[in-house]
Amino acid sequence: MTKKKPTSTPPAKTIAATKSAEPTAMDRQLKSYERAVQLFSQRNFKQACALFADAAKGPAPNVADKARSYVSVCERRTSGIELTLVSAEDHFNYGVERMNARDLERALHHLGEALTKQPEGDHILYTLALCCGFAGDGDGACENLKRAITLEPRNRILARQDPEFAALAAQLPTLRALLMAEPPAAY
Repeated sequence: MTKKKPTSTPPAKTIAATKSAEPTAMDRQLKSYERAVQLFSQRNFKQACALFADAAKGPAPNVADKARSYVSVCERRTSGIELTLVSAEDHFNYGVERMNARDLERALHHLGEALTKQPEGDHILYTLALCCGFAGDGDGACENLKRAITLEPRNRILARQDPEFAALAAQLPTLRALLMAEPPAAY
């Protein structure tokens, strides 16, 4: 009769070490999220979307919420929706949307297109002035606002009351001077 060797059970330390070496669900979620952010910053939206979707299923609610937000951004960026902008107002509205998203290059392009289609559009010039200011073009901001005021003198008052113009005027002395100048008196 042969004796059976007792099966050895690993010591408790080894079991604990093995378990702690295995990544937790939260570790996997964070790893997916971090890799997705890297891919997103590289503008690889399709792969990032898949990893964000994976991270959205993880146990950490704050990471899952952020991941879900990124999923919707990635989906918009990969949807391939083609905008058809025809009129000055189409370009103006899209330019405003891009400016609000701080995509200033696109905003300037579309506001310029709107101005080409409607050269006397004081609202376009007003918004273009603001966008130029955000982009760091103080001269462009002043010139466009000056034209907007020439076409519609009330634009000076609107710009004085606009908190975004106030912030720009604090940085740009020429813009501040334009806003504070008194309009010529009408006799």
